Amino acid sequence: MAADVIASEQDHPSLTRLQGSVVILLTGIVFSFGGLAFRSVEIRSWEYLFFRGLGMGGVALVVLGTRYRGRLSDLTSRLEPGHLYAGLLLGMMNTLFIVSLSFASVAFVLILQTVAPLTAAYFSWLVLTERPSASVLIATAVTMIGVVIMVGGSIAEDLSPWGLIAVLIPIGFGLYTTLIRSAARIDAMFPLIVAGAFLLVVGVVAVVVQGGFEASLRDAAIGIFAGSILLAVPLAAFNVAQRVVPAPESALLIMTEVVLAPLWVWVFVGEEATMTTLIGGAIILAAVVWVTVKRLPLKGRRPITSRG
Repeated sequence: MAADVIASEQDHPSLTRLQGSVVILLTGIVFSFGGLAFRSVEIRSWEYLFFRGLGMGGVALVVLGTRYRGRLSDLTSRLEPGHLYAGLLLGMMNTLFIVSLSFASVAFVLILQTVAPLTAAYFSWLVLTERPSASVLIATAVTMIGVVIMVGGSIAEDLSPWGLIAVLIPIGFGLYTTLIRSAARIDAMFPLIVAGAFLLVVGVVAVVVQGGFEASLRDAAIGIFAGSILLAVPLAAFNVAQRVVPAPESALLIMTEVVLAPLWVWVFVGEEATMTTLIGGAIILAAVVWVTVKRLPLKGRRPITSRG
């Protein structure tokens, strides 16, 4: 499996490890607006999932259609089971994210995602025999301290038991980052097609059971925008960058989403962010920045492989 990763990275030499780290850092910033988008609509979760999937799948279809016009066999010949599994996992994580936001605060849902570097480290060790660096382990420990501080600010008050389904998200994300890194010759857009189709099917079935669509044009537009610009575009960038950054490190770098998402909903829609939430978030952000800065001397070097 490690040999497949190395070979695949040789097919995708466009980014250094530092550049990939910066891309993932920026991806987390874009992702952080997802909670704000959901809080900005008056729409049922399942309808929102449908329009989010429509936006995600639409972008992926346009890009793949342009890239492989008249060369469909080039795409199908590159597909592997891991690509399909990654797409289904991505769709399920999106579903869990939106549903859990209906029962818990944005801060609570995202703070649970700080466990993702640990789950990514476990799956990377299990699947790729990759060991996380000491700096990643130290930074992960620091982020956990930030989590304790944030949770200490009564962030879980009035939490519905259903909100605890959010604990499955970091487990899924850790596995997703490992699948993307391990799948050879993956096209960054293919998992988005699968995830978009998954969200469309789940959304339609749930909406039909609930009596049909009731979303306004404004809410539908926000859902499509969230699925395309706030999800599909940064996810494609993440999938490319993930090829040159170990899964535990990428899961840590994307913690910018955890820090900024509660800030946006506090500033724009008034969802409370306590002082402990802000302090804990600052600690997490500091750990992420530290790991990124440690990569600066690597500028211009070859992309990292699973052998380091």
